Amino acid sequence: MKKRNYPSSAFNLRSLVFAAVPAYVFPASMSFISGFLLQKRELMMASYTTIGLSSLLSTIFSFIILWQFESRKILMQNKLTRSLLIILLMISLGMTCTSILNVPSERFNIIFSAFLGAAILTIRQHVKNYKDEKI
Repeated sequence: MKKRNYPSSAFNLRSLVFAAVPAYVFPASMSFISGFLLQKRELMMASYTTIGLSSLLSTIFSFIILWQFESRKILMQNKLTRSLLIILLMISLGMTCTSILNVPSERFNIIFSAFLGAAILTIRQHVKNYKDEKI
């Protein structure tokens, strides 16, 4: 039986974890430290809920969308268009969630964190085109 060597994708569970952990830890810790230094308890409480969580969810959703783009060969060459599309989608999702959950006071935190999570992931993560590679 002949063994085939398929090219490995940049999208797997390990790369999702390596993208998701910093997407939660860094925004949450940065906003917590800012809230601590400014003595704003609201910001410290929001750091690990609305700020960190929205960045984490945005990163996970963006990762899944990029994974699907790679597997379906959608927008393979145009990284800027792909990034803008996903970033706008995550901002829209953040706005929709704040409207549905009726938390207008957290709108800025959620939308900005969703933007950051999507922007960092879409700029960092590579989408491979396997058309030219040998199998």
